[in-house]
Amino acid sequence: MALSITKTHGSLNDIFVVEGAPGDHFAEADVPRAVQLLCDRRRGLGGDGVYFIADNGDGTAQAYFYNPDGSPSLLCGNGMRGAGRLLLDRYQAEQVVLHTGPYSFTVRAADTTPHGVRQVSVELPPVDFDPAEPIVAGALGAVVDQALAAYHATRHVSALAVPNSHLVTVLDDAYNEAELVATGTRVANTPEAFPIGANVSFVRPLAEAEVFIRTFERGAGLTPSCGSGVAASRAVLSRVGRVEPGQPVVVRNPGGTARSWMQTGGAQWQPVLEGNGTKVYTAELDPSTLLGAGPVEYNGEVFLDEVNAFAALNSENLKVLEESGIEMTMKGPAVT
Repeated sequence: MALSITKTHGSLNDIFVVEGAPGDHFAEADVPRAVQLLCDRRRGLGGDGVYFIADNGDGTAQAYFYNPDGSPSLLCGNGMRGAGRLLLDRYQAEQVVLHTGPYSFTVRAADTTPHGVRQVSVELPPVDFDPAEPIVAGALGAVVDQALAAYHATRHVSALAVPNSHLVTVLDDAYNEAELVATGTRVANTPEAFPIGANVSFVRPLAEAEVFIRTFERGAGLTPSCGSGVAASRAVLSRVGRVEPGQPVVVRNPGGTARSWMQTGGAQWQPVLEGNGTKVYTAELDPSTLLGAGPVEYNGEVFLDEVNAFAALNSENLKVLEESGIEMTMKGPAVT
């Protein structure tokens, strides 16, 4: 069965959405290899990850996400925007539900921007500041705004699951990209302190209810944006008293703008992530192509109107970041 692929992006976090479950196309042992080649930006088509989506035929679907290194993950928030947008279009619906592992994600249609950029919102599972599987080894209870020598010599950090693991630092001084990379790399290389690994985000407030967020993603490194990193960072902002949970916060990444807020119910905070879900192109591939050495080529439909509309929107975002003094030496690859 041919691979039917749509390349999407949320804030330039470019994710392939593949029709069907991984096992519909590959033996279990071959899935990481196929994902690695597909995401390879030299030998493959180039991307930040892959969502396999098995449509249940009723406006719901099973979702399986893989990082570009072939490792599985419970969530890619930006990728969920793209996958959810495709289901919304298919069913001409106002909302759809995607299931992954024990979690469910409701995706809703949101307003189209004046530039013509389609937006969606994703309701993520409640954040957990004290997960059953500890993010920080030896932690007794929640780790909130604490100093951890294994993380950084001077920075404080908060740990939480959304449901994948995150470490978040809120900055009160200038953002330094090399510092973020060094911190994320240190976390990845210190399993005795961070046994399940984690995405690492630095958050720089820009104005009231407006922040810059940059994430070093486990298995991917720096990408233009990380949706679950946005949700985790937004939750931390409220946990440390910077903003009320229900207040929508404008989030600026190198890859674009989004909004995020917490829906509250009892003791739980459920993050909502709203932003673009843009189609880039479609392609069909023989699955065996991804088990070779490459290069991978495709023929398909390119959605230039959507790509150009987003480019116009994001040029405004990048201007704001430049005027705010945010320096990014590694902006990540452009979506192609």
